[in-house]
Amino acid sequence: MALSPSTALSGREPCRRNGPDSDAACGDRSASCMNNWRARAPLAGWGELRHGLNGRALSADLPSTAGSGRIVPNSVACAARIMATENYEAGSSQHILSYEEPIPVANSADDDPDVDDSAYGDDALSDTTTIPSTIFRHRYLNGRRYHKFREGEYWGPNDEEQNDQLDIAHHMFTILLDNKLYLAPVENPKRVLDLGCGTGIWCTDVADEHPAAEVIGIDLSPIQPQFTAPNCHFEIDDITSPWTYPPNSFDFIHIRTLYGSIGDWPKLYGEIFDHLEPGGWLNQLEISIQFKSDDGTLAPDHILSQWSDIFHEAGERFGKSFRSVLDLKGWIKEAGFEDVHEIWHKLPVNTWSSDPKMKELGRWNYLHCTQGAEGWGLFLLTEVMKWTKEEAMVFIARFRQGLRDRKVHAYFETVTIYGRKPQAKTA
Repeated sequence: MALSPSTALSGREPCRRNGPDSDAACGDRSASCMNNWRARAPLAGWGELRHGLNGRALSADLPSTAGSGRIVPNSVACAARIMATENYEAGSSQHILSYEEPIPVANSADDDPDVDDSAYGDDALSDTTTIPSTIFRHRYLNGRRYHKFREGEYWGPNDEEQNDQLDIAHHMFTILLDNKLYLAPVENPKRVLDLGCGTGIWCTDVADEHPAAEVIGIDLSPIQPQFTAPNCHFEIDDITSPWTYPPNSFDFIHIRTLYGSIGDWPKLYGEIFDHLEPGGWLNQLEISIQFKSDDGTLAPDHILSQWSDIFHEAGERFGKSFRSVLDLKGWIKEAGFEDVHEIWHKLPVNTWSSDPKMKELGRWNYLHCTQGAEGWGLFLLTEVMKWTKEEAMVFIARFRQGLRDRKVHAYFETVTIYGRKPQAKTA
């Protein structure tokens, strides 16, 4: 039976459209409405979960999660946390690949229905969120919506289509990190700061996991939910400007996927160091946009290789390099952090791997990339590289088609770096 939000989500927060005092569901299955339906009671008897993405249905047969107390996250990513947890808790005894090992390849390179573009569609999601223009303003470029505050500082849109991509990525990273939200040895944080928080989904999950902690998310775009846990709130600000918090204000600062967004990483790490209390931790996860293969199936002239080359050049022209991912650990150490660890992971771009976890990661990464490609590319290709919109859209379409090729065993890498501010010296 298809799951109905109005009957299956217990303990949900109010619908944004009907207001905080309404018990009625608005009946809209769009991302903007589902964004604020967050179950805080255990789920019972989920047989099927269905939700809309670009006007199409995406189904997943889910095991029962009765008694788990697990949260239903927002928008099109709502199945991912549950699927990831059930799949990999059940298969936790399987061999876990190390970064040095090549990713095993499945026997068949036939097209997989899980990476068929037609299953998801490429049309933009409708933007049905109503925000008073006198409070939060946006600008529009090539049919996509961007932040108005500090206009042009970031290349990504902030419309519903791109926000869904951010939430998909959140759950993909949760799978990658074995259902962890971070790798730093932080057990009971008191005050947490998330830099570039996007939709705020990481903040809300951390706030739920640590109800005694105060969790603050900062972003250039006002795209966070209006209704959150009482220990979580959001601020619109530019993290590259001088910080106004007192020194030693936080015991945990988090960064994720700010690649190509920061022009001066050492300066930012200096601010982070100053505003962490002694003994506090920084945890950062970033993506390398360089596509690779372990077996040589990715040729230098393949569209995925071309994509990497073009956007490395675009980042240099924009003044915010995508190559910085290789230098982050050194800059963090130079800022004064100690106990600095660097952990690399591989993310397949589709379901070509025979390893169960890698195959599942590939399934979500394919959705992540196809959903995000237009938003990643349009601004940099048209405004920075000076392509026409038509040229950019053709290149993006070729990229999406290249992602489907299971004969090319492509992946990109992520790096997680965490380090600690030294304890204050005693006299």
